[in-house]
Amino acid sequence: MSLEISMTGLGDRWRRVYPAYDRLPSVYERMNLAMTWGQVDRWRRQLATLLPQNARRVLDAGCGPGNMTRHLISAGRYVVGLDYSAEMLKAMRLDVDKVQGVFEMLPFRDGAFDVAVLAYALHAAKDLEKALAELTRVAYGVAAISMGKPDSPLIRRLFGLYVAYLVPTLARILAPGHVDEYKALKEILEAAVPNRDLKALLEKSLELKYFGTRGLGAIYMFYGERPQRAVKR
Repeated sequence: MSLEISMTGLGDRWRRVYPAYDRLPSVYERMNLAMTWGQVDRWRRQLATLLPQNARRVLDAGCGPGNMTRHLISAGRYVVGLDYSAEMLKAMRLDVDKVQGVFEMLPFRDGAFDVAVLAYALHAAKDLEKALAELTRVAYGVAAISMGKPDSPLIRRLFGLYVAYLVPTLARILAPGHVDEYKALKEILEAAVPNRDLKALLEKSLELKYFGTRGLGAIYMFYGERPQRAVKR
């Protein structure tokens, strides 16, 4: 099947979705654990293993309060955390440089990083193609784990019901006062393309070294590098 996509991502939906993140730092990880049935950090650790061993300059794009960042910090590694939400950045207690910005207009020079890492963040891109162009401009490799859209129509339908109805129910129990924010996940899922189409889109920008799914396709994970990578050491 040919890929006919001129623009993917949230588009104008970002105006309804992005403000929610400023209100979520205090409940963010609690809900992540519940929504992934306890797998959220396990999958972050799996993503970290995809990074090249010689990656020393790392951009944690969409870093939130630093849940992925702590898996990236190691001796001799320089890590920068970037997020749209100032409140998420304030909630990060790790000693790394913090920058406010968006994926589609990264405030870094070309090739500033060895790898850009996005944990549960790429699904919130306003324009996925522009985001990938920027990520591959500032980094030689891109690694991400994010909410996907299952290829199976049946599983896709079931996952849609989970996001639309069960996630808000979890929020009423675990994050009272933030139910409306978690209803925004439905907007993100509706804007997403099926995983197979996403993989085809990624292959336009990256030489994929790994692409896989978790949770019956509800989560995708990948690592790729710029085509014909040439890094001066």
